[in-house]
Parts: sequence; structure tokens; C-alpha cells
Amino acid sequence: MNTLRKLWKPRYLVWIVAFPVLWWSLRQIPVGDIWSTLSALTLGQLLVLAGINLVVLLLFTSRWWLILRSLGYRLPFISLIAYRLAGFGISYFTPGPQFGGEPLQVHLTRERHAVPAPSAVAAVSMDKILELLSNFSFILLGVWVVLRSRVAQVDLSLPLIVPAAVLFLLPAAYLTAIWSGWQPLTRLTRQLPARLTRHPAVQKTSRVLALAEERMTSFCRHSPKAFLQIILLSALTWLLIIFEYWLSLYFLGYTLEAYQVISLLTAARIAFMLPSPGGLGTLEASQVLMFEVLGFNPALGISISLLVRGRDLLLGGIGLWISATLLKRIPVNSLPSQAGD
Repeated sequence: MNTLRKLWKPRYLVWIVAFPVLWWSLRQIPVGDIWSTLSALTLGQLLVLAGINLVVLLLFTSRWWLILRSLGYRLPFISLIAYRLAGFGISYFTPGPQFGGEPLQVHLTRERHAVPAPSAVAAVSMDKILELLSNFSFILLGVWVVLRSRVAQVDLSLPLIVPAAVLFLLPAAYLTAIWSGWQPLTRLTRQLPARLTRHPAVQKTSRVLALAEERMTSFCRHSPKAFLQIILLSALTWLLIIFEYWLSLYFLGYTLEAYQVISLLTAARIAFMLPSPGGLGTLEASQVLMFEVLGFNPALGISISLLVRGRDLLLGGIGLWISATLLKRIPVNSLPSQAGD
């Protein structure tokens, strides 16, 4: 009886749901088709794809590095790459839309480089908001491409465009509020019941949050050059992601048009937002379904999913190893120039 109760907990339910979805994706696809598709890849082609993904990782880290530098903290770039991978390792294996590693990134920058908590929280939060804005902008663009190209045979305007627009507006509205100095989360904590605000932990969290939002406001208002650089970095990152996906399919023997690649990537990004660890099952299902809709062999959907899965598992595994290694010993290797904290 106790075992059954455990299985109904949310953390187990996501796995119970994920595997049937994965089975649905694989049930009508001959394993031989998948193997023959993947075996066409050469070592040189895999190295090219790995190189592109390395550049994408560097661009992701550059955004965080620029924010920290604008706040007055010059951290070693190689260290931030390690922390970014460590955070990704936690987020990737956490059920949900790729969250979970951010507290670790804050912790590592605080403990290893003496970055004060408000600035560490501000840098990671700003980086995440801009990442969400970038991702949701792409999803909104992808939905528009799907609707305009009439990939689907039915009218999906309302069920697709409204959620995509809402997703885009959430980080955009928060960023606008921060830019204006409104600081919504700080205001929200002030509305908590008095019995909660008197608790020492809540008071400490509220102070850190208020200072963090002040630093985010300062970054938005006083670092326009860095902000513009981050926007350009995000755009370049997405161009590389699109190119890497197109090149992967090209190496597999298929040349797709731009709208097809964007449609497939949009389905993949939505799949990663669903409550499944690392998009297990949902990624495969999204690609199988979209390749069928586009008129291609669904085995290609599984093949490309396996490439994505292999890459993410490798990076996630490296990230978990880094996090385990760093958390064993947290020396202060370098002290950044202080910014008045």
C-alpha cells in the first residue's frame, strides 16, 4: 500500500507518464530504419556538430558573464562555463521546463568568488529572464511560421498563438517592470501576512530579493551597451541552434526548408517545457508527430531526437560531475572587484 502511495507522488507520476509517451513514439517505427539513418553519420560530422554546440555553450555563458561584469564582478570565464554546465546538469534531470540549476549557480559564485548574494541572485535571475524571453520569442516566431505555412491541416490559430503570446509576455512584462523600477517580487513580499514577514528566514530572503531587483534595475538602466550585446548574443545563439539542427538533418541525408526546420525546433522547445525529466518521451513524440505532418519518415524524428538526447545527456552528465566535484570543496579562488555591496 505504501509503495502505491509513493507511485502517486508527482515526482514519480512524471516518469509513469513519460515512458508511455516514449513507447507511443517508438511503437510503429522499425528499429532498423533508425539505425540505418544514424549509422550514416561519420566521426567528422559528429565533431562538426560538437563544435557548433561548444560555440552555443560559450555564447550562453557570455550572456551571464556580461551581466556580472556590468554589475562590477569580473569572474573567470572558464569558471562560469563550469558553473553553467553544473546548473544545466541539475535542470536537465529535474522534471519541468529546465529549471533547478539556478540556485547552484548563485551558490557557486557566492562561495567561490565572494560575490554578495543580492548581486549573484540578480545576475542569475537577469540571465534567466533574458533566456526565457529569447526562448519564448522563438516559440512565438515558430508558431507564426507554422500557422503561415499551413503545416497543419486544421485551424490551430487560437490554441497555438494565445499560449505562445502569453509565454512571451510574462518575461517581457517582468523585464519592463524591472526597467521602470517597479520591482514586482519585492512588492509581492511586502504583501505577505505579518506572521510570515516576522520570520527571520523570510526577512532575510526579502532583503536579498529587494537588493537583487535593485541591481537588476540598475543593470537595465545603466548598461545599455551590455544589454544590446546580450540581445545580439541571444539572436546569434538561436541562429546557430537552427543551423545545427538543419546541418544534423543534412548529415542524415535530408535537406529541409527554413520553415520546416523552425516548425520542428518549435515543437522540440515546447516538448522540453512539459513536465517530463529532460523532455523524456515528449521530445521524441513531438519530433515523430511533426515529421509525419511534414511528410517525412517518422524514423527521422527518432533519429534526430537521439542525437539531441545524446548531446544533452553528455552535457548533463558532465554538469552533474562538475557540481559534485565543486560542492566537495568550495575555496575562494578569486575575489572580484566589489560593486558597493
